[in-house]
Amino acid sequence: MIKVLDKEYNDIDEALASIDDNNSSNIEIDLNGYIFKQVVINKPNVTLKNGTIDYNLGAYEILDDGYKRGTFRTYTLFVDADNVSIENVTVKNSNGYNEGQTIALMINGDNFKVVNSTISSYQDTLFIAPLPEKEYEAGGFRGPLENRERRYCRAFFDKCLIEGSIDFIFGGGLGYFENCEIKSLNIFKDINGFVCAPSTPENKEYGFIFNKCNFTSEDNMDDSVYLARPWRDYGKCMIVNSDIGSHIKAEGYHDWDKVNARKTCEFKEYENRSSTTTNRVEWMKEVSKKDLEYINSLREEK
Repeated sequence: MIKVLDKEYNDIDEALASIDDNNSSNIEIDLNGYIFKQVVINKPNVTLKNGTIDYNLGAYEILDDGYKRGTFRTYTLFVDADNVSIENVTVKNSNGYNEGQTIALMINGDNFKVVNSTISSYQDTLFIAPLPEKEYEAGGFRGPLENRERRYCRAFFDKCLIEGSIDFIFGGGLGYFENCEIKSLNIFKDINGFVCAPSTPENKEYGFIFNKCNFTSEDNMDDSVYLARPWRDYGKCMIVNSDIGSHIKAEGYHDWDKVNARKTCEFKEYENRSSTTTNRVEWMKEVSKKDLEYINSLREEK
């Protein structure tokens, strides 16, 4: 049974429907077990606790409308409201690595917080809005965010496990990760993946920030994963005070064959522990005092 306040519900959708659309007080939903379905949280000030949400949609599936499902209709959990939190929850897309993009968690709400949780899939595990203004191919953004206002959303992760393979943390929002394990999964290729694919808007200073994190991998993956590549030209990613495993390639970053992005994207590192950090790409930027002050402000906010 799913518990909301003093009531019990058989279904997560029924539990969410019991909450007012304009709810202003924090309401806890105790999942109390395993859910296998696609879930949308569209009520603000909600905290999900204690359970697993799993589903298995892949981007290559052809739907009744004649189109592939595409990336943004594969999510297991879609957070579409502000001030939502999850604690001690696993969110998983269990489709596997042969079905293209398989989002586990898609975030289109500001001030989203995650504590002691696991976000798991392979390609495109975690998306933080906004989408870029335009897709590269017609229909590339097909899904619930395609025609919505582009909102710069902030998401905070504390003591979490985020795992995947290709671009498994992506999007244009602010993602702040502290004391998290960022785990690359093996897809048995020469290039086993890219941790991040930021599409930070040009007018935003920060994208993905990792502080005191541990970048790990499955076995036998040495020198096969990049830390980041720019989904759009102004993508931003900063990694500080973190442990970076031997699976990360010495050059660290890939330009995604976008020569201009070498000048405009901002990939930065500071005081990380790794045997390969001395051979990073020449176009990596330097962390500033302002950057470190901003990280301290985020630590207080989370």
